[in-house]
Amino acid sequence: MTDATEFLGPGVVARFLAEGDEVVDVAEPLRSRAQVEALVAQHGPFDVLVANLEAPITVAPVEEHDDATLAELFDRLVHPLFWLLGACLPPMREQGAGIVVVPTSATVLRSSSHPIAGYEAARAAQAALVRSVAREVAGDGVRVNGLAPNFIENPSYFPPETVADPDFQRAVRAEVPARRLGSAEEAAAVVWWLASPESSYVHGTVVPTDGAGGSVERPRRTFRPGGCAAAPGHSGCR
Repeated sequence: MTDATEFLGPGVVARFLAEGDEVVDVAEPLRSRAQVEALVAQHGPFDVLVANLEAPITVAPVEEHDDATLAELFDRLVHPLFWLLGACLPPMREQGAGIVVVPTSATVLRSSSHPIAGYEAARAAQAALVRSVAREVAGDGVRVNGLAPNFIENPSYFPPETVADPDFQRAVRAEVPARRLGSAEEAAAVVWWLASPESSYVHGTVVPTDGAGGSVERPRRTFRPGGCAAAPGHSGCR
């Protein structure tokens, strides 16, 4: 489990531990292929890889996405996925079994109403990898799937202070057909299912996990290139 304290990490780690699995949870961001290879050499081979990768959402028009912003998004969300697949898949293919689950974003299914083109592009690259690599390895007994979450309680995008905001709660009831946020446990259940024998004939799928909410993202507050921005419904820089 990568980025184990971010995004879907805490809930998924708790679910796998509750099921009696041994979990190697990596909290620090993965910054190089060598780092990933050393991790796999020390703790692997793995039966299941949950490539949970997190990055702040930059809210800005596409022309304000500078090279540093784009590099950080792809260095956090895309390049580590290539490194993880490169290090974890060979032993899985050799033993004829293995599972990869990649949490992405609901924006891979429908574009957000917010200007977050860089984030959407990086998440879309993850979904493309899921589908492409699944075809490569399905014949070797390895399954690669993803999920497309949104409106899930998590420390990265929907932290407790946001969830407690009455304005946010009203927005959720208005925007999400399920009229509530999903819990960390509900998202973890999807990851667990994709990693279980119950989904043994599922390959290359990205499962919507968003309360039928499409992809109406509420980005975390972040700085724009050359300035700052606030999440919708808030003003100023914090």
